[in-house]
Amino acid sequence: MKNFKRIISLGLVSLLVLLMVACSGGSGTGTETGGNTDGEEKPSFTFSLGMDSPEDTVTYLFAQKFGELLSEKTEGKITVQLYPNGQLGSDREMVESAMSGEIDFVVQTTAPQVNFIPELAVFDMANVFPNVDVARVVLDGPFFNDIAVKYDSAGLKLLGYADQGFRTLTANRKVESLADLRGLKVRTMENPNHLAYWNALGANPTPMAWGEVYIGLQQGIIDAQENPYEVIVSSKMYEQQKYVINTNHILHTLSLISSGNTYSSIPAEYQKAINEAAEEAKIYARQQADARVADRVKIMEDNGVEILDIAPAVLSEMQEKAEAQYELIRSNIGADLVDSLLNASKAAQ
Repeated sequence: MKNFKRIISLGLVSLLVLLMVACSGGSGTGTETGGNTDGEEKPSFTFSLGMDSPEDTVTYLFAQKFGELLSEKTEGKITVQLYPNGQLGSDREMVESAMSGEIDFVVQTTAPQVNFIPELAVFDMANVFPNVDVARVVLDGPFFNDIAVKYDSAGLKLLGYADQGFRTLTANRKVESLADLRGLKVRTMENPNHLAYWNALGANPTPMAWGEVYIGLQQGIIDAQENPYEVIVSSKMYEQQKYVINTNHILHTLSLISSGNTYSSIPAEYQKAINEAAEEAKIYARQQADARVADRVKIMEDNGVEILDIAPAVLSEMQEKAEAQYELIRSNIGADLVDSLLNASKAAQ
């Protein structure tokens, strides 16, 4: 179904491109809707931006703000058409489409990008950041440039990282120590690094398609799952879980990426506008993520969920256990990025 929807959506986008280019006499990346025949008028473009998330999410707000700012900065010469809810395909399919130039922009987590940029497994490293402020300092610092070149090599342009806060654990038993994790059936993504982490903690990680998680919890096939507050609330996982445990193990990073073809084929002043819009939209998205936390907490608590913090000593134990996962990732992608992230986190604390 997703492939069918993607084919139809991309077909419509392509048809729109052909019609508008035919009418304007223009050609180029995206939909060029204006010419430059008199040497003065700047070309206009309509770009596509895909995401797998629905409208009421920080992901959508990030994309929406980026489009608004880009239109303002180019005096309406660039229009960004948003396609939420996987209209242009799954996360993985949208990365492929951006690499080939079929989609101009994508906002998504880094997890599906690992299929094409193995070094992004560095974002699977657990218990690296003590809080979201440190994480944001790191992602805005020199480490950003270290990782951006990996996107360049894949035909993509990294424009910025926002986030939805940390991924946290939900369960039907209290988790206050590592002993409480023993044997806990935790739903994870089909990601070997995530599996390694939960195995190291003594849990029983269970890969499962996201669409099956709610029923899996309801039927007792799994005991727990992990996601940021935004996802826990939007998917109503709180209806099947008694506790939200603030493990804060992995930052739920949101990347804004562009097709390398799109970015490199437009005028330099438009590239500058894209960079500026991405920077401002990133800050706005982070503010929205922080502002929405209290509301999400209230929704969960109103539904009888108890929210638990993890004692510092236990968090320290979790970090020690995570080092086995670091070694796995280091063996797969090399030491440079792993050490760069760890050192940057320490320096920012």
